[in-house]
Amino acid sequence: MDDENPMEPTRKQPELIDHIGWDLWRATDSWVRRFTQAMVDRGYFWFGEARGGLIQHIGPGGVPQTALAARAGMTKQAVQQHLDDLVKDSVVERIPDPLDARRKWVQFTADGILAFETANEIKRAIEADYQRLMGKAAFDGMKRSLALIIADTDRS
Repeated sequence: MDDENPMEPTRKQPELIDHIGWDLWRATDSWVRRFTQAMVDRGYFWFGEARGGLIQHIGPGGVPQTALAARAGMTKQAVQQHLDDLVKDSVVERIPDPLDARRKWVQFTADGILAFETANEIKRAIEADYQRLMGKAAFDGMKRSLALIIADTDRS
């Protein structure tokens, strides 16, 4: 009796199917958790926090601070707070925007560039592990297949 659901549905429930979207989501989640943990293990503790998510939207050449909120899908206030923390951690710096002195440009500091380089090492190591696991031909085929899916989505 304990296993019975007191809120037993009175109508038919939809079938939960196994589908490629679920597989892609789980693979992405697995990759992100592995990558993030490796960054934290290398001493970049902030990477495991919400502010670490901003890094992917800055890029190696920097970005106008005003564009960061839209790219990250966050409020300007949240971006401001996360940037304040990343500045305190010497990951990024704000400088006058070269095209408009009223705006701020966010770019990596030397420590931030080192974190970026470390991230690239970790990404390469994960890919090498996937190649060993799958074999080079299967890995290359997967990359080609994903590129086709992405290109088709970009066209729509």
